[in-house]
Amino acid sequence: MIGGLWPAELSTVTDETATFAEYLEKDLQRITINANKQLGMVKRAGLTDAGRRAAEARVIDEARARAVRRVESTVRQLELMKAQARARRHTAQAARRFSTADLEKTQVIPAVPAAEPDAVEPAIDETQVIPVVPAVEPVASDRTLDQTQVMPVVPVEPVADEPESEITADDNRHSSGGRHRAPSEELTVDVAVPTPREVPEVPVAAAAEPDTAQLPTLLPPEQPTVRAAEPVVDVGPEPESEPEGVSEPEPELVEAPEAPVDAESDSERLHRLLAFVVRQEPGLNWAIGDLPDGTTLLVTDLAHGWIPSGITLPVGVRLLAPGRRTGKASALLGEATRTAIYTPGDRIGRATDFAATESSVRARELPAVEDLGWELGRVTHWREGLPRLVHTLAKAATAGTGVVEEEADLLRVHLDTARYQLFSQYPDIVPALLLNCLLLAATESSVAGDMTSANYHLAWFQKLDEPPASQWTADA
Repeated sequence: MIGGLWPAELSTVTDETATFAEYLEKDLQRITINANKQLGMVKRAGLTDAGRRAAEARVIDEARARAVRRVESTVRQLELMKAQARARRHTAQAARRFSTADLEKTQVIPAVPAAEPDAVEPAIDETQVIPVVPAVEPVASDRTLDQTQVMPVVPVEPVADEPESEITADDNRHSSGGRHRAPSEELTVDVAVPTPREVPEVPVAAAAEPDTAQLPTLLPPEQPTVRAAEPVVDVGPEPESEPEGVSEPEPELVEAPEAPVDAESDSERLHRLLAFVVRQEPGLNWAIGDLPDGTTLLVTDLAHGWIPSGITLPVGVRLLAPGRRTGKASALLGEATRTAIYTPGDRIGRATDFAATESSVRARELPAVEDLGWELGRVTHWREGLPRLVHTLAKAATAGTGVVEEEADLLRVHLDTARYQLFSQYPDIVPALLLNCLLLAATESSVAGDMTSANYHLAWFQKLDEPPASQWTADA
């Protein structure tokens, strides 16, 4: 069943692949055990040799397909792991290469020239050194910088240099602060001009007269008095007071309008409903159409228009009533105003191409079969080709005594086998196999509690089990 499926990548188990090999081995064993259980159930089902071989082949094929998918998944995971490992190695090599180059570059430290002293921020000590200007006569020691001084005219005769020690302590005190002090606004004093030395060329009185005679008292410009404790704040125009107690009403929240949804056309609706059933059984011919009375009819040409069990039907369709019919699926629609047809192999599109479709069993509603439980037990009793289990479960479902889950599972195996054989004979099916499939479907629906579907399948059985109408008339 699973021979030859073990991947070559796991033929030699390493530390990296040991986990993958262990999981794969367990999954393959689980698939084999489940397949053997199904084969045992098929063997106990009491089928004919041909039916049993077909059912066994189907079980084996499905089990092998699951095993193949599991092996392919493991191989993909191994390839992904190897690709990630290669990427990590490549990244590590690149990181080492670039890090070595960067390290070598950063080890070369160029010589840094001595930084020149910043001229913007001189040291305090430098600002305290005040050179003596020889061209200017030193100020008397009793004069402070806080007073407004009137400097005399300097004569042409060079002034003898005086020692630096004559700089008073007040001058040193004022210059030690690193900045000049502003003249005081409170004290303004007229200072007498000292009499310079007698110079024969230029009289002292004549030289000093233009600059010093009758100098007015220098007063600073008047400024608004500002207290030292209070910061100066620019006071702008006072804003107008807003009326209190007036509150604007809050705007009401208005929900944004929903985006308009494109309306589905009638043709698109038919294709959506048709695709819903085609995905479940793409091997059949399907047709759907809108009738003049406004209903939507769904048909298939499998067995006179009967829709097999296990196919979920969409909301808004109806099915054909039980009866014998022949012809293609499109012919079974009758006088339809709009149709959509599918044949095996046609493209139906992806599920995401269509809107969501709801399902319902209302499409299988038919007039109720009289005394359905008793009738189902009668037609399943000692019927040729039908397992004995079917009659037993039909009676148990009618009596309401309950059904064991294992027996219900075995009944589903019989139904799946009969349906598989029916599809394999399509389009030329054996009538006896079709009738047995109808009884199996009715019994399985009854056991599951779906009485609508049970009534549908049993009604079709009653109609197709009737002898065909004679073609000979009384006149003939």
